[in-house]
Amino acid sequence: MITIIVIGMVVAWGATTWLLIRRNRRNRNRIKFLSEAVAGGDFSFTFPEQGRRRGDRVLAESLNRIRDMLNRTRQETIDKERYYAQILENVRTGIVAFDEQGFVTQTNKAAAALFGLPVLTHLRQLDQVSDGLADALLVSAAGDVRTVTLHDGDNTRQLSIQISQSRIRDRNVRIMAVNDIRNELDNKEIDSWISLTRVLTHEIMNAVSPITSLSESLRELVPDKTSELYKGLDVIHSTGTGIEGFVESYRQFTHIPTPSPSLFYVRGLVERTVRLAQGIPENHRIDFRWSAIPEDMLLHADENLVGRVLNNLLKNAVEAIGEGRNGWVEVRAFLNEREDVVIEVTDSGDPIPPEVEERIFIPFFTTKSGGSGIGLSISRQIMRLSGGTLTLSTRPNTTFVMTFGG
Repeated sequence: MITIIVIGMVVAWGATTWLLIRRNRRNRNRIKFLSEAVAGGDFSFTFPEQGRRRGDRVLAESLNRIRDMLNRTRQETIDKERYYAQILENVRTGIVAFDEQGFVTQTNKAAAALFGLPVLTHLRQLDQVSDGLADALLVSAAGDVRTVTLHDGDNTRQLSIQISQSRIRDRNVRIMAVNDIRNELDNKEIDSWISLTRVLTHEIMNAVSPITSLSESLRELVPDKTSELYKGLDVIHSTGTGIEGFVESYRQFTHIPTPSPSLFYVRGLVERTVRLAQGIPENHRIDFRWSAIPEDMLLHADENLVGRVLNNLLKNAVEAIGEGRNGWVEVRAFLNEREDVVIEVTDSGDPIPPEVEERIFIPFFTTKSGGSGIGLSISRQIMRLSGGTLTLSTRPNTTFVMTFGG
């Protein structure tokens, strides 16, 4: 009897052990399946929860919850990557991530545009725009800053390149941030001219105004208007008044009104400005052409100030052709590849000499007799305050380019 009981207990223990081993094997297979499916990016599976023993049901519910948690985390990661990719594509700073072999792992459109390349997949492509640049970047370290000047026809870009470093998936990756600092340097130069002009005009006016006022008062006290004393005082007064008017014209450079931006149609502004120039009798020998594409192109800026710049550029274009000569002036408004509004003014006048081209935007520089030399300086300052740029291209014809957002 005891033997039978012992045998029964052994059989029961064996059966229980076999069931436990089988259940553990099944559970291990479920966990292994979960691990392999997640590693392969497959989240479409579901472990059955109904009609199971309590232990199996609890395990199935737990595994399904783990699957849901991992799937949500994966989806959030994908959404964040898309979000950051959108930000990367819409910033004006060029971003290039590259590995130790120079292969580009990530970049944005701004980087390729700043380097003047259609695509950027390897640093060796940068040797096309600047010899030795690729090697210099490959040996660069975190914190390095380089300045590179690139010449593309009439356009010059001065790029600032900053290097940082990161480690992604057991790989060292360097990240290059690229910015065009030419405008920043131009802005600093303009600020310097403004400061200098303010000081000079202030000092000149302080010195001249008392002389003009005193000479006028003394002139009125002289009874004989034909006397040498009266004539001398009149010369002093006239000279002082002329200097005051001269200085006042330069004050415009430092006292441009703050822009009041609003939305307006570029086509309407261009059409009105060109028709105004056409209506001047002295311009009857000049053929004015204009276009604005797309026709519904909008610009958020101060329309009066932008019109002032465009008027000045048209006036300069007419003067470049010369009085009494046949010629043409063309105004084109369009959107560039960055969706910036661009207005170009081109004329058929004599080309600008290289030595003049380099100095044409410098305040007080002029080649015209009686000119003040501040027209283009004021225009560039207005464009700067409007968040844009004014540049010059001389090939094949003289073209002034207003870029908003550039």
